[in-house]
Amino acid sequence: MDYLNDIEEAWGMDDNAEKVKILERAIASADMYNDVENGIEARDMLIDTCLTAGFPKKQLQAFSWLVKKWEDDAAYIDAYDLLWKYKWISEHVPTFDEVSKAQIDGLLNDMKVKFEQQNYSLRPYYKVCTLAAIRMGEKDKAEELFEKWNNTKADYLNDCPACETNDKVHYYCFIKDFEKAKKAAAPIIKGKQSCAEVPHLTYGNMALAYLELGDEKMAQECFDKGYPLVEKESSLIPPLSHLLKYLVLTNQTEKAREVIDTNKEIVLKSESGLDRLLFLQAAYPLLDRETEADLVEIAETLTTKFDARNENSYYQDRLK
Repeated sequence: MDYLNDIEEAWGMDDNAEKVKILERAIASADMYNDVENGIEARDMLIDTCLTAGFPKKQLQAFSWLVKKWEDDAAYIDAYDLLWKYKWISEHVPTFDEVSKAQIDGLLNDMKVKFEQQNYSLRPYYKVCTLAAIRMGEKDKAEELFEKWNNTKADYLNDCPACETNDKVHYYCFIKDFEKAKKAAAPIIKGKQSCAEVPHLTYGNMALAYLELGDEKMAQECFDKGYPLVEKESSLIPPLSHLLKYLVLTNQTEKAREVIDTNKEIVLKSESGLDRLLFLQAAYPLLDRETEADLVEIAETLTTKFDARNENSYYQDRLK
């Protein structure tokens, strides 16, 4: 059967859009033949691939199928692996403007229930909820959840030390406590902590944090080291956006225009409305109101959509 060859081929491929297409084709065929085990294998691989290749909606669709299958017959699905993936999915769901606040709350609550049913620590749940509050501009809620995250004991489903550190840096930058961000980020900046996406995710936030603290040398160093890691990377648009914002704030206009022009295509193709918004808001001061009116309109429309969904003015305030 061709889909078995597709799955075999996918195992030897790098994570990219072509691999996603091959896996989607394999999934369709496996479902047609009612081949549950290979359908699960292809979806597991698709979820992992989308995390790197930058297709969060496709990732969500595959994950939703796995959750339903697990609820119907747990024997088919590895619970530990499913709950590990639950962290990725829950973290990205608030980035879709078409997903309502009630749907986000429902998914997060389902994550909590499933972690409790399997007797795992709720530390990852509280962290994901903190990150959701950050993305939705809910400062008071983020502060409350951050305390629960840090005061809950970790277990085997906890993220790696580098990811934990990076997400704490993200939180401190969100509440504008840049001194704590600097202190928290030290192990990453000094090269003592790293993983597949760290320091990639960290340099953008820290370029802005060091700038706020008046350390222009370290801010520029974060840009110089960080930009090559995130350039044209569909799954790393948020840190790319922070680095672009740094260039705009430091009046490095020529370099900022280069970053906009180089990365615009991947940004506009992104399935994540929030990723598009963050980048276009960073670019907003430099966008030509005539020749780039389409980008201005997208930025303003997404700003309105996310604030309406989140029931606040967080992104409108950022745009100003």
